[in-house]
Formats: sequence, C-alpha cells, structure tokens
Amino acid sequence: MSTDHRGSALVTGSSGFVGRPRGRRGGRARGGGGGRPPAPPRGPAAPPPRGGGEYLADIRDLEATRAIVAEAQPEVVFHLAAQASVPVSMRDPATDVLTNVLGSVHVAQAAAEAGARRIVFFSTGGALHGAPRSLPANEDSPLAPDSVYGASKIAAEHELGALCRHHGIELSVLRPGNIYGPGQDAAGESGVVAIFSSRMLVGEPVTIFGDGSQQRDYVYVDDVVEAALLAAEREPAVCAIGTGVGVSTQRIFDTLAELTGYGRPPVYAGERPGDHAAIYLDASRARAVWGWTPRTSLEEGMARTVEWFRAQR
Repeated sequence: MSTDHRGSALVTGSSGFVGRPRGRRGGRARGGGGGRPPAPPRGPAAPPPRGGGEYLADIRDLEATRAIVAEAQPEVVFHLAAQASVPVSMRDPATDVLTNVLGSVHVAQAAAEAGARRIVFFSTGGALHGAPRSLPANEDSPLAPDSVYGASKIAAEHELGALCRHHGIELSVLRPGNIYGPGQDAAGESGVVAIFSSRMLVGEPVTIFGDGSQQRDYVYVDDVVEAALLAAEREPAVCAIGTGVGVSTQRIFDTLAELTGYGRPPVYAGERPGDHAAIYLDASRARAVWGWTPRTSLEEGMARTVEWFRAQR
C-alpha cells in the first residue's frame, strides 16, 4: 500500500483498477490483497502524487499493514484492496475470505492505532443481494449473496462497522455496481467491458456466459472515484453506487462490436457459479447524502474504454 505524506489519505489497492484513478487525485496506497507475495499492479500505475509515497504490502499481514499505516498517519483510509472475482471466490473461498474479511480487519486495526478519522470501504452492490425480489435494489434490500465474494464483502462491512464503532472511527461504505472503464484488467475473469473490448480489437472469440440476457448495472470508473471522494468528505453512510439501469450482456457485446468493428458472433457458454440473472441499483441515498449522481452515459463510457484499449495495441 502507499501513502500521501501530507497526512491526508492512504489508499489500499492503489495499483488496482479503481485505486489508480483515486491515487491520481491525491494520495496513493498500493496494498496487495490477492496473494502471497502481494499481487503485482493490474495495469499501468499512475505516478505517486507530489509528496506521496508507495509501499507494497499484503493486507493479510497485520504487522506489515500496521507499519505502513503508522508511518502514513492518514486522516482518511480508502480501503480498496480485495479479491474481487466471483468465479475465483467460488474456486478458492479461503483466499477470498482471508483477503476480504481478515485483510479488512487488519486495515481497520491499523487505521485505529494510527488515529485515522474515517475509513471509506469499497464493498459491492452487484453481489450482495442474490436475486432480489424487486429492482432496482437499494441499501435496504435483503442481503442474500450467491457467491463467496458477496458473502465476504457483507462480512467485511460488519467487521469494519464493529471496529469503527469501538474505536470511534467514521465509516462510509460504497456498494458499487459493475465498474468499468479505461485501464481495467482484461486478463482476469471479471470486467466484461474490458475483456470484450480487448478481444474484439484483435479479432479473438468472445464468450458470453449464459444466454446474454443477464443484466448488470454498469457504472463508469471516474464516477465511482467521485463517489469515493464525496464519501470521505460528507456524512458517513452506506450507499449503493449505480445508474439504476440494468444492461444485458448481449447489449454490451453488440455495442462494443459496433465500436470495434467486430464481425464475429459471440460464443455462448454455460452460466458460472455465483452469477445471477439481474441486479441494478437505486442510488437515491448517495444522491441525497453525498450529492452524487453518475455523469457518464454507458455509450460514452464504452467508447472511452475502447479507445483506451485501442491505444494500448
């Protein structure tokens, strides 16, 4: 993980997709959480901000986490480091729980000992509710995860809540939908916009798991970063972060195929364990409490994403 030596912020997971944009806007922290040794950056790293520093550590290592946070003395800790793949969580549940639950406990312990004022935690909105009875889902919708990843994020929310109340630390929780945008890792198993874009641009087969009707709430990365900054500055709250619109995987494929000039049909495969038919989110609370609304349309966001991947070729 890494720090902003101005004493304002520390960001775990700053080498990750969402953490890199956050780091460019003030205070970087690179906190490994996906493996031992800590996972390497999942894309091009942004330079540390002026006056900032960067450290490599595994959040499952309490002493290493303590040492870095103690040196940083942050006012706010943005906790993004995580195991973030649903399929991986189903294949290797122990690593998922150790990273997302125990790692979060370590971050909270270290933040409390360093005198942090607030933790901003990145949970999930897409994996908490299973198959909701009504959509869009909000913060009061029943929690019924179908994946170990979703369950570990719920557990982490509760552990952080208990520790923050005990230590007098403010806690804001973001529950984002499917985050996408330039810089997302196309080599993993999550991030359909990145995976489809990268494969289409080189003419490789594109696989849709299921029949393409599955709906998700796609929210652009810069909009999510803006929500995180507001979560650090305004009233502490738990807020869903999404557009309120369900978009099918087939529509994502069709739109990206048009943007990239891809002419092949998709390859349809069986649904993966932990996936569900539809989830999209009501962000009314984020609008009311933090003044946040998504600014980037899906078409604009996907066009920017395709251009970024095209420039990497």
